[in-house]
Amino acid sequence: MPEVRPYIPELLAPAGDMEKLQTAVLYGADAVYLGGEGLNLRAGAGGFDRQALAAGIALAHQAGVKVYYTLNVYPRQSHMQQVYEQIDMLGELGPDGVIASDPGVIRLLRRELPSIPVHVSTQANTANSEAVRFWREAGAKRVNVARELRSGELVEMLDAVRKQMPNMELEVFVHGAMCMAISGRCYMSALLNDRPGNLGQCSHPCRYEYRPSSITFEERTRPGRPLWEIREYGTDTADEFTFDTPEEDFTFAPLGDDEAVPEPPADPALSLALDTDGWTKFFAAEDLCLLHYLEWLSRRKVASVKLEGRTKSSAYLAQVVDAYRTALNDITLSRFQPEKYLAELVNAATRPLTTGFFDPENRGVIARPPAPGEKRPVLARVLAPLSAGRWAVQTKARWDTAQDMELLVPGLARPRISPEDYGLENDQGTGIDVSHPGQKGVLTCDHPEIKPGMFIRMPWDMDEID
Repeated sequence: MPEVRPYIPELLAPAGDMEKLQTAVLYGADAVYLGGEGLNLRAGAGGFDRQALAAGIALAHQAGVKVYYTLNVYPRQSHMQQVYEQIDMLGELGPDGVIASDPGVIRLLRRELPSIPVHVSTQANTANSEAVRFWREAGAKRVNVARELRSGELVEMLDAVRKQMPNMELEVFVHGAMCMAISGRCYMSALLNDRPGNLGQCSHPCRYEYRPSSITFEERTRPGRPLWEIREYGTDTADEFTFDTPEEDFTFAPLGDDEAVPEPPADPALSLALDTDGWTKFFAAEDLCLLHYLEWLSRRKVASVKLEGRTKSSAYLAQVVDAYRTALNDITLSRFQPEKYLAELVNAATRPLTTGFFDPENRGVIARPPAPGEKRPVLARVLAPLSAGRWAVQTKARWDTAQDMELLVPGLARPRISPEDYGLENDQGTGIDVSHPGQKGVLTCDHPEIKPGMFIRMPWDMDEID
């Protein structure tokens, strides 16, 4: 009898821009999800205009990779003209699916684009089989289930859907940032900074540092200016919001209209401990990592496992996609080794990795980001071949050419190359010892596995160079 290969779910990766799309394709994604210039939940990712979207779809399809377009905001009436325009564009360009969450948008998609599958976003908070049935009757092909589900709840839901709706696809988020709100339905950014998360404009105030001051809370970038204040009910203050607790009523005083809006910190590492000034990130969630459950999800025949991170760097994406692609490939070969892949994910992490809600019995931290001095920074990206053994590159982090480098070859291959076997020149052709982030140059290296789009990284055991 022929050998029966294990079922392997689709690996769905984020593509915030063209470089990230190319990275996801190179490192083994089966499908990518991306957004336009608005009306998606990662407006800060840059997105694709019509021309870039057409080019991106063509590039992905040439590699056999599917493209899902995100139209997953909850639009206000003033946004509907944009919705109509984007639907017209999608009809012309033909992605492999559209991710949406608003019932009205889904209705329009089914009416105007009946040949393009609709995937229901996790924003819809689908947590039971009857909700899946509702979306199927609305014309959806796939549902990304709520991230709040425990593994036991997911099993029950999967079993019910398999029996009642065998052709309905379920998708599960397995890696990336988690939100403090139910399925991302958060109003904190809208209230504090007038940047609604459900319109793709979240300023991530849950990642800021706060400290209590008397009965007010301050945010670190604007100390002395209370973000909100707890007061007795009935205080004669304008523009206050009232909410109830089991004990008593309080009021919530937002920022004044003249307050400056701070930019969110860049990928801050989570620390629940107060620093010497009393600041802490007590709203910040840890990151999700269901790597150890990939075999379990495969056995349950989940249609797709999804990675979060359209606003993350392409270097981050290369490491994460490569780890999950290699893990899924190894499942087919019966050699699944989660700790091997976890070592790669840890290097890309900026916050502790946990199982989130998925495994209530094991909610501890799986792994923490590298300590200072232990992270293996991604040094550069290979752009294009110039001639035999010469490659255009762009530096991502300070690169000292007196040290070894390693190539990030798909399949978690990491060939190490000594300074005797490579060199770096600036764009005038002069050899250089150090290259800084953003600089472009020429790499001389004849390693047989180097290709455009690959990344170069410092080996993890390299001693620091003074």
